Amino acid sequence: MGVFSRTVGKENTGIIVRNYEGKVLSVNSCFLELAGVPKNTSSSTVDDFPWGNLKQQSDAADVLAKSGDVREMVSLYFHPTRQQWVHAVSVKFSHQSSSSSVSGRPLEWEGQPVIYILMMDVSHISRDLPTFRPWATGTYVDFEKERVVLSSGSYLSRNDLICLSYYLENFPQSAIAETMSQSIKTVEKRIAAIKSTLHNFDPHCTNLYELCRRHGIRQMLEMKRDWFDKRTVTGQITNMQWQGNHEMLS
Repeated sequence: MGVFSRTVGKENTGIIVRNYEGKVLSVNSCFLELAGVPKNTSSSTVDDFPWGNLKQQSDAADVLAKSGDVREMVSLYFHPTRQQWVHAVSVKFSHQSSSSSVSGRPLEWEGQPVIYILMMDVSHISRDLPTFRPWATGTYVDFEKERVVLSSGSYLSRNDLICLSYYLENFPQSAIAETMSQSIKTVEKRIAAIKSTLHNFDPHCTNLYELCRRHGIRQMLEMKRDWFDKRTVTGQITNMQWQGNHEMLS
């Protein structure tokens, strides 16, 4: 709890307590706000939260927590009410800490063993983590039309960005076409249009790779290829080494 309090403050730390069967026994208002769940909700399950697509990974972490392990994770999820991406750090544990005089004993709530989950939003201080933010003044993300609109009025569509992610990974155009179920001709035209759009965005860059590195676009697409599917990605960390972690799993 200490690192959470020092980082965002105790009042900004989300806390949820579940029994081993998955029933929520206690949840504070901060956790509900972080999850975008109405505070008047009487009961919630993992399916109600934005990271519901990670249930398999969550269940596996539960097993390890029950055995005495501490699971630390960094996640990127789309907040349903804020309508923006959030970087969060969480820790899951089920036993007394090693510094406790009764270390190793399972934690209990009303006489039954439980799993505690602490969570904090680190979006505002995650300088080394890419986020789907505007690349320059006048640039904005239109989630309804699934596009990034540049200050000039031109835009990159969802498919443009997915195509660009493969291009930056040095996929041959034939492989991009097969992966995206498009013709090679369509991919050729798309890449040419992307190059033209982004060159106008920053004409000082000599090539697409340099431009995407300079503006964090490459780093952003390495973390998450499709930013419009609104699916949570997560990665394991240790000792709260959450800044700079890019090994995310969807």
